[in-house]
Amino acid sequence: MLIQQIRTVQQAKQIVVSLSNPGKMPCHGYSIPAELCKTGSKLRDVEGSACSGCYAMKGWFLKKHVRIPLMKRLESLKHPQWSEAMIFLIKHYNEGYFRWHDSGDIQDMEHLFRIIEVVTGTPETKHWLPTSEWSIIRQFWELMHKRNLSKMFPNLSIRLSATMIDGESPRELAELMGVQVSSVSKHAWDCPAQNNTYVEKNGRKLIRAGSCGHCRKCWNQENMEIVYPLH
Repeated sequence: MLIQQIRTVQQAKQIVVSLSNPGKMPCHGYSIPAELCKTGSKLRDVEGSACSGCYAMKGWFLKKHVRIPLMKRLESLKHPQWSEAMIFLIKHYNEGYFRWHDSGDIQDMEHLFRIIEVVTGTPETKHWLPTSEWSIIRQFWELMHKRNLSKMFPNLSIRLSATMIDGESPRELAELMGVQVSSVSKHAWDCPAQNNTYVEKNGRKLIRAGSCGHCRKCWNQENMEIVYPLH
């Protein structure tokens, strides 16, 4: 495969296809097919699990013009310049924040290492990586000689997702590794998105019900746990 320096947005998108653009958030993101989540695909069959009513398995995500890019992005992970292209695009948009996997999840250790390359290659951007793949994060932590991951990667908030609705988050494991957690509740939450009405992007206010607004808790390592309302 021909390796050449990436100099344009078009060249970067030829490799990674595109970034996702979740309208309720202040930044771009990255998404792949939710049906290929390793842990999530098992949890979808468990009544009361956080993945049992997965929003990325219905509605907008089932439309052909959405599904095709999702599959192409997954395939693009094999490209040797994937990390380089992602870094180029994140720097190009220069939004200060980035959300991983508004659909889908970490596929394997190689995938995680590539994400880490992007994180370290964009130190001016805060990254939020929610994941149900606790074992992959733990394996990575062990490969990092059990060092505190938040201190190693100060611009990355890895959030281990609770498996059950109104269930306990894996806080003890997260504290051990130096990462954060999130959970989902029908009754009480501290995510303010449901009450917000707009999100700012590139200095513009875009009207969106249930947007992040001014909140950036998910990207902040100091917020150990975020509780989201059930979609």
